[in-house]
Amino acid sequence: MTATALTPKRGRPPVHDPATIWTQVLEFIASGDALSTAIKRLGPDAPSYVWAKTQLRTNPTLQAAYREAVEDRADALADDIITLADTPPPPGLDGPGLHAWVSQLKLRVHAREWTASKLRPKVYGASVDVTVQTTSISIVAALAEAERRAFRAVEHDASEPSNPSLESLPSSVDLQNNS
Repeated sequence: MTATALTPKRGRPPVHDPATIWTQVLEFIASGDALSTAIKRLGPDAPSYVWAKTQLRTNPTLQAAYREAVEDRADALADDIITLADTPPPPGLDGPGLHAWVSQLKLRVHAREWTASKLRPKVYGASVDVTVQTTSISIVAALAEAERRAFRAVEHDASEPSNPSLESLPSSVDLQNNS
């Protein structure tokens, strides 16, 4: 460890103007950077990540602007995926070099897909249809209906022994509809 790593910065800590800093940070985020990366891009006198998170927790207006920038970030990452997919391999690559280039490109695409799907799951998330259609079957109601049909059939047979007509009886019980 060097002595400079342990030596704190001297002098008054910098005063940060939130309006100026957040304008730049939100632009960086909307362009595809993460919050920590956007803050680092401001330079050595940039505020800390903790400062930024504290500002986000305490300012509802800033929270809304940050959410919009994050949605824009997801869109930028999706655009990057198209650009990466359309990138032709560098000339002269073949064999293991081409394989390594393709693997690196796949990794970059996958990282952007994953991040975009987490930032805007309704737009870029995997579509999984979890529609459930439930039909309640009442065994008690089905047995009562079967018993009524059986009594009707017995009564019908007893009243007209010469003409056994079963047309009035349903051919099957609809267990799907219990109305």
